[in-house]
Amino acid sequence: MKKTITRMLLIIVIILTGMHLNAQKLSKTFSFGIGIEGGFVSGDFKDVYGGNAGITLRGSYHAGPGFVTLTSGAIAFLPKSFKGENLKAGVLIPVRAGYKYIFQQRFFAMGEIGYGSFKSFYKDENDDLQSETSSGFLFSPSAGVQFGTTEIGIRYESVSLSGATLSSIGARIGFNF
Repeated sequence: MKKTITRMLLIIVIILTGMHLNAQKLSKTFSFGIGIEGGFVSGDFKDVYGGNAGITLRGSYHAGPGFVTLTSGAIAFLPKSFKGENLKAGVLIPVRAGYKYIFQQRFFAMGEIGYGSFKSFYKDENDDLQSETSSGFLFSPSAGVQFGTTEIGIRYESVSLSGATLSSIGARIGFNF
């Protein structure tokens, strides 16, 4: 089983390495990517959630010196403590549109705005799993560097929820096709 997984991963790496020639080059009109995101929670929820991690998908359309982007995915927020508390993980579903400005051929600065829906899970007094959803405006500036099909960036993200702000500072490693 381990040999099969190792072979599959090796084949994927070989394919992805070979695709770097066309991935998100300024001469390419459209590209698609997948990213792994993670970070630390700041703002109003920093005492409740410690970190976050998730996967996002991004479509990019070449326009001017960069790309118009549309990004969505799922990002899980992990509570700081599970002991003696009813709070469980939360999940953010962001839908972001933005512009990724490319400069110096490898570096980028990006701004995105959109809508975020956050669902938090908790146990009630009967020990039944419950959830609560809140949604609102989202903005997310970021900066980073690209190497062929791979991009690495740092980002700040903030979602205005009912009476509070869910914010995080983190990183994204993306693979463009």
